[in-house]
Amino acid sequence: MAIQYVKVKRMIHVGENPGEKFLARMVREQAVDLNLIAEQVAGASTMSKADVMGVLQQLQVEMSYHLLRGASVRLSILGTFTPNLRVKAQDSVDNVKADSIKGLHIAFRPSPWRLGLLLNSKVQSSILLILQ
Repeated sequence: MAIQYVKVKRMIHVGENPGEKFLARMVREQAVDLNLIAEQVAGASTMSKADVMGVLQQLQVEMSYHLLRGASVRLSILGTFTPNLRVKAQDSVDNVKADSIKGLHIAFRPSPWRLGLLLNSKVQSSILLILQ
């Protein structure tokens, strides 16, 4: 499996050498849904698609429960999901209240094993794409 990328032109405004630069950007395919994952797992195992779908749906419920409690969720070879808050900084500790919290986001850190697979993947250039 090769990682596909395109070359893009960007205006960089920070750093020691700002200006027009060229970067590699990963080509993203269409998102894969839970239904397709369930079909693939069922095809590679002795479980039915319905059984796999039930397990995956419950996995989502349980992960959401733990993430909303503030716990990280580690899925061994996949990686770790960690909840974080988006907040507005306040000038004093007394001003830090619930309304200074602007949102919640989930950070994902690939496992060292998974990251190694990604870093060692073949990289394949795709078409040259110039964005302005």
